[in-house]
Amino acid sequence: MLPRGGSSMPPPPNPAAYFPPPRVTLPSGPDILRTYSGAFISLEILFGTVVWILVSATRVPLPLLQGWVMFVAVTAWFLSVVFLCVFLFSYANRIAINWNQADFLFHGATFVFYFGAFLLQAATTSLHHLPRNFNSTTQEILLADHEYNISIAASV
Repeated sequence: MLPRGGSSMPPPPNPAAYFPPPRVTLPSGPDILRTYSGAFISLEILFGTVVWILVSATRVPLPLLQGWVMFVAVTAWFLSVVFLCVFLFSYANRIAINWNQADFLFHGATFVFYFGAFLLQAATTSLHHLPRNFNSTTQEILLADHEYNISIAASV
């Protein structure tokens, strides 16, 4: 017999209980290097190191622009190493976040920052023939030919 005002249907289940925890579909350990994400991280580390070396090898004629380029190169290099280590040492299995989304956001943010750094480095390189006046009798170009070539390589 049913109680007064009751129904034969049980109450609906809590929908939050049915959502599975985020899964890591990216492999852990050295297998991460065989995926596109691992290849992108490895390339970010490699090219970030090259930009870091090339920008630091030149005289810095415009500290504000090239300071941001160095900040992006060093910060992105460090974060790429940390992100790669999370997968190499299997910490991704212990941290319950959506790693697919985190990977997408990481690469997207890194692309935006590197593209901005590219624009600033290219702007610095384009000012190659701009004369810099030390006083009324002495002029020097902003970048010497050797530094101009290094700046082109850092831009690319």
